[in-house]
Amino acid sequence: MNETNLTIEISSVFLVIGLIFLNLIIFALFYFLISRKIKQINRDKSQKSKRGIFSFLKRILIKILIWFSRTKKRRIFLYILVFFILVIILISFFFDFNKKNVSLSQILFKGWLAPLTDSVKFNEEEFKMPDLFNPDGLNLIFFADKYPSWEEFEQDIDSLMSILKKIEPWQTYNQYNIFKINPEKNDICYIKTKDERKPVLRCKEDINNYLNNLSLERFKLVVLSRQEFQSWANLVRADNGGIFFSVPVLLENNLEKTVHGLLFAHLFGHSFGLKDEEIYVLARAGGAPHTPDGPNCAPDIETAKKWWGDLAEQFPEIVGYFKGCCGNKDYIKPTKVSIMNLNNTTEISYEYGPVSARYLQKIINYCYVPINKSASIIDDDFFELYPEFKECLEL
Repeated sequence: MNETNLTIEISSVFLVIGLIFLNLIIFALFYFLISRKIKQINRDKSQKSKRGIFSFLKRILIKILIWFSRTKKRRIFLYILVFFILVIILISFFFDFNKKNVSLSQILFKGWLAPLTDSVKFNEEEFKMPDLFNPDGLNLIFFADKYPSWEEFEQDIDSLMSILKKIEPWQTYNQYNIFKINPEKNDICYIKTKDERKPVLRCKEDINNYLNNLSLERFKLVVLSRQEFQSWANLVRADNGGIFFSVPVLLENNLEKTVHGLLFAHLFGHSFGLKDEEIYVLARAGGAPHTPDGPNCAPDIETAKKWWGDLAEQFPEIVGYFKGCCGNKDYIKPTKVSIMNLNNTTEISYEYGPVSARYLQKIINYCYVPINKSASIIDDDFFELYPEFKECLEL
C-alpha cells in the first residue's frame, strides 16, 4: 500500500475478511468436486471417450487428475497448489481495489464496476496527502480551481491557515489533516450569477469523484479559486460542508494575507454552525443563516441569558446582549465586535468571542480529538442544544 493510503479503513478490513471466507468456500467446493471426479474416473476408466478438441482436453485433464489421485501425497499437493493460487488471486484482488480506493459500501450498494468507471482514477500528480495523518483529527480538503501551479496553490493555503491558527480555538489545536487536490481539469467549477444576489462559485458533480478517492468519514471542503466571486460557505454543524473562497491573485503581502485570512476564519466558523453577528446577510431569507438557534444568535434576551449568561458574568466587558444578528435587527448576539461580524466599520476583531470560541472548542473536544480524551468532559446541556454532535461520540 502506497503513502496515499494512510490508514486501512474498517471497510477494507471487512473486505479482506469477506474475501478470505470466499476463498475458503471456493476451496471447499473445489475439494468436494475434485474428490467426486476422481472417484468417478476410477469407476469409468474402461469407458471410451468421444473424439474432438473438447474430448481431447478432457482426456488430458482426466490423465492429470488420475496422476494426482494415485497417492495421498499427490492429492495433498494438488489441494495446496489450488489453495495458494486462490490466495494469490485474493491478494491481487485486494490491492487492486486499494489502488482504486473502492470502499465496501461502493461494492455493496453501487456495484464494484460502477466506481471503477465513474470515479476519477487516483493520480498522485493531482493529490497531496498530509505528512502526518491524525486518525481522529480535523480533515480539511483544499481543492484548487484554475490555479496555474501547485506552488501558488500551496502558498495560498499556508497564508490562510497561518491566520486561522492565530485565532482561538484553532491556535491551540494541532491535529489538522490537510489534503490538497489540484485537478488537471479546469472546468469543474464555474461562476453563477442567475438568481444570485452576487456572483458565486458553483462546482459540478465531478468534484465528488475526486473527494471519493479520499474515503473520509468527516471533512470540510475548501475550494480556493482564482476566479472572482462572493466567497461563501455552507452553514452546517456536524455535517460535511464546503467553503468556496475567491483568491484572484497570489496572497503576497501581510495585509492581503490578514484580510483574506479573517474572511476565511469567518466562513470557517459558518462551516461549523456559527451565525452572522450582523444584519446584512448574503444568504437568501429563510433557512439556517436566518435562524436564531445559537450558538451566537438568540431570538430574544431571555433565551440569550440561558445560552451565554454565565459568560456574560465572567466577561462583562466583552459578552453581553446586543441587537442585530442573522439578518434581523431584533435578534440578540453576544458581542459587539467579532470575526462573525466583519461588516463592522468601526473596529476589526481578531477573535470569535468567548461564546463562539467555547462552542467551537466543544466541537473540537467531541469530534476531532481521540474519544478517550473527550469522554471525561461530556456536557449534557451542549448535546441538548445540538444533538447532531452526539454522532461524534459514536464513531
